[in-house]
Amino acid sequence: MRDGAGVGETIIGRLKLRGADLEPLSAKLRLESLLSGAHLAPLGLPPSATVCIRRLADPRPGMLPVRQLTVRPPPAWEEALVQALRAQVASAARPARGAVPAGAEAVLFLDRAELLACLASDVCRGTASLNWWWRGLFPAADLARRVVAEWLRRPEYVPAALIHVARRQETPLVAALFSEDEARVLLARVCEVHGLTALSSAMNERLREDRASVADSTFAHGHPAPGPAARVVSPWDTWVPEVKTLGASLAHQAWVGISLMVQRAPATVRLTPFVEAVQAWLHPSRPSHEVARTEADPPPESQAFEAVPKVSTPRDPSASRADSTLNASPSVTEARGREADTSMPTLAEPASADLLVQDEDGLPPPAAAPRVSDSLGAPALTPPSPEGSIAAAVLTPTEEALTANTAPTPTEQPQAAVPSAMHPSTTEHFEPPSARAWGLPISTGLGGLFYLVNLGLFLELYGDFSQPRFQGLSLSVWDFVTLVGKRLLNDTRPNDPVWSVLAQLAGRRPGEAPGQGFEPPEAWHIPPAWLRAFGAPDGRPWTWSITGGRMRARHPQGFLVLDVPALVDDAAESRLRHELAPYGFTDIASLELGAVPGPDASTPLERWLAWLVPYVRARLERALGLAPGDGSALERIVFAQDARIHLTATHVDVVLSLALLPLEVRVAGLDRDVGWLPAAGRHLTFHFD
Repeated sequence: MRDGAGVGETIIGRLKLRGADLEPLSAKLRLESLLSGAHLAPLGLPPSATVCIRRLADPRPGMLPVRQLTVRPPPAWEEALVQALRAQVASAARPARGAVPAGAEAVLFLDRAELLACLASDVCRGTASLNWWWRGLFPAADLARRVVAEWLRRPEYVPAALIHVARRQETPLVAALFSEDEARVLLARVCEVHGLTALSSAMNERLREDRASVADSTFAHGHPAPGPAARVVSPWDTWVPEVKTLGASLAHQAWVGISLMVQRAPATVRLTPFVEAVQAWLHPSRPSHEVARTEADPPPESQAFEAVPKVSTPRDPSASRADSTLNASPSVTEARGREADTSMPTLAEPASADLLVQDEDGLPPPAAAPRVSDSLGAPALTPPSPEGSIAAAVLTPTEEALTANTAPTPTEQPQAAVPSAMHPSTTEHFEPPSARAWGLPISTGLGGLFYLVNLGLFLELYGDFSQPRFQGLSLSVWDFVTLVGKRLLNDTRPNDPVWSVLAQLAGRRPGEAPGQGFEPPEAWHIPPAWLRAFGAPDGRPWTWSITGGRMRARHPQGFLVLDVPALVDDAAESRLRHELAPYGFTDIASLELGAVPGPDASTPLERWLAWLVPYVRARLERALGLAPGDGSALERIVFAQDARIHLTATHVDVVLSLALLPLEVRVAGLDRDVGWLPAAGRHLTFHFD
């Protein structure tokens, strides 16, 4: 059995040895040593996949040197075993696609979401205990309770698992496995791990009130109080018709509704108007101005879900962020470790990044490795993050939303006050072009583009698994990679499959340009911490000017630090002194007055990129030890890397060559495993063959 949750872990439930005249314990230890050195993972299988094989015979009987003290099996035996595994995987049944044949000797789940969905489905159908793979995965377990435990333990997979459940038209059955308290806890964890802080806070008060009212009514009258049947229609009603089949439980409706919205309308579920519509649904009798709250002003920590354990985000084998100081050697971050199934870290506040990471053995890079001028991980402040446009950022329902089961609409209910721009179109439906081929490897010559996700994390434009509440850019992280990557490349290779992959991950419809719905700021201020990576001034002055009604300041490295609307001339120096104070300038006489042209851009998005990309280029060149302006070297070392990409509903696995991994990339830390990315709702992992 190969379990993707264990990062390539192989578990052998029972092994039989015949004909060896060895003491049993000695034979067991020698076999463990031999098999631990063998490569048991079939090539081409997604790293996130779980394969259960019922039985596997010795492919070359008599060749395994059980009586010898060796650490690896013979190459011929290992190759025969890999071929046998490939044959098993090729014929493996996919429970997520339908009924498993009675004689199936192997089953395959592309990711943990498929596994959780199929387990829940089989429990609801009463067939779980009859299927040999569940007995192997969860021996001696009450499978009905194991469903609840596993869904609560891995909340990042719940939205994708519910998509599979909805396709089977089993949403009410699976929801019934969870009590109201369990549904409330699961809702809190899904919101937490997917960074839906505003939604989590909006629901806290009402769910607490409903629980109290049910308890009071039960005490007074001997039966629960009526549920929210008379409520206005939920704001997710159009996207998630399954909620009509769930009965009156508010917690169940909210859990299923929001979880499926995360998959079907990931942009909409994060918009402030949607949060306000949810509040209106939760408080139908309260004036809207009393319940309105924006994402930019989240409630205090004390208003988190009551009686819900502290929610932790999924730990992934990646290096944590660590502070670094100016003109000092970067601090070494914690070692990459195997993901622990039974523990998850507590939430952490946004921290500074350090790109010098340890290798797989937990050791720093070799002492002989050349030092680069700096790492990318200087402490960074959060730049302005504008709100997204409602009209442009909304996604239409996916095919699942339109083909999933729908129940007859009960008595007509008033519609929640959802802005019309947030209602999905019923004439335009989008399905990712390669959704049916998920898991199959996609070859690209630009695999290094995915390193830009780490860049976005190091600059704290986005939050990682350790800070899901971090409010980063409203721009999709995959569109960020697309937009910045195309401007850093000399040859964009428009026919490379990576661009289609990024479009699919961003949820863009065919022909839709990246960045739609993102509203960049009108002014540009580089966070002061971004400049610490460039050290103390080297004698070259900054340049400033007022041109075309804009005040600009340019760093000696060639990127704009400041681009803001200018005031009248007699206030120019005072305004300049005020704007430059965060950067440590007390005497503006040290600046040079000169021509500082503004971005040559026709749209706000192009202007924002013209501000950002020159800084990104200079930062990468410095971290990698490249000469300024050497775009060809940057493309060759970072981006032009052959890779295989495996996609599932919850994972992006990028497989590159370890032999071809540039040492500069490793020392800079761009290859750090990202792990769970709340802004994308996926795990991003780098693998090196």
